[in-house]
Amino acid sequence: MNTVQTTGITARGQKMRQHRENLFFMLLFILWCALSGFLLIYGNQVYSVGTVIRVLLGEQIKGATYAVMTIRVPRVLVGTLAGFAFGIAGNTFQKILRNSLASPDVMGITSGASAAAVFAMMVLNLSGLAVSAIALFGGMLAAGAILLISRQRVFSVNKMILTGIGIQAMLQAVINYIILKTSDYNIADALRWLSGSLNGARMSDVSLFGVIVVVCVAVICALDREIQILALGEELPITLGMNTGKARMLLIFSAVFLCAGTTAVTGPLSSVAFMSGPIAARMLKTGSTGTLHAGVIGAVLVLFSEAIGQFAFATRYPVGVITGIIGAPYLLYLLIRMNSKNA
Repeated sequence: MNTVQTTGITARGQKMRQHRENLFFMLLFILWCALSGFLLIYGNQVYSVGTVIRVLLGEQIKGATYAVMTIRVPRVLVGTLAGFAFGIAGNTFQKILRNSLASPDVMGITSGASAAAVFAMMVLNLSGLAVSAIALFGGMLAAGAILLISRQRVFSVNKMILTGIGIQAMLQAVINYIILKTSDYNIADALRWLSGSLNGARMSDVSLFGVIVVVCVAVICALDREIQILALGEELPITLGMNTGKARMLLIFSAVFLCAGTTAVTGPLSSVAFMSGPIAARMLKTGSTGTLHAGVIGAVLVLFSEAIGQFAFATRYPVGVITGIIGAPYLLYLLIRMNSKNA
């Protein structure tokens, strides 16, 4: 086989992989549109597709305008941004640390934001934007502690993951202690926030939250080549002359800020960051990082879970409860699979 034939086969393979990625992304986008439309149409009052479209175009319709524009649209937008952010953050951690357990919710970053938010609500009696800001700071602080404790001369993925799991357990104990020792007045709000919910979503949340997501995702996508190289191991990047420490820290910082910022808005949405990346990798099978695909999968998971939580049961459940239920069997499957490989 000559060089021309080899080049032609390689080009065809790349074209087929790109076609597969584009097709999968289009299918995910269609699914997201369907879920968004469902959540805009259904609620305490069901509106026709035409009514919803007229409201979205700016027409004032009594009852419908308030329900759609004030309640349902912010919920869909915040849910989409949250799922997209968690999906990309989780996928980034899993790729650069080369471990499916290396997601922000498993490693304690979301627990840091949660502990800070609970402290702000139940000890400092704060609410609104102040709680979100403190939660963001708590998530960043937890990530900093993980990096500092696991720091050594040679970067160790396993040490970082184990440190994160330990930090997560400690922060969960802190959350439980605060809830048990403080007054009952704010417990309902704290528990609602800890479960992860879109019920308090407002249009005022969308703009700042959207900026955080766009900036962090842009940085991660710009470093897509570095993610692919880091995913191959520690030795190859060094032989290619790549500054692994600088690239890894920039990616970790972006993913942490993305995850902490999202947790500050919606609370911890269990398992979204954990599941999105592996689902994307299993569906694509092209060797790409699947960053944007993982983000859209995260958005679909959140909106699907919101629809299930709101309409599938007699009692309405927050979206974080449903994502946690969906994620638990996957975690067990992953642990069993890892044990069987090591056996």
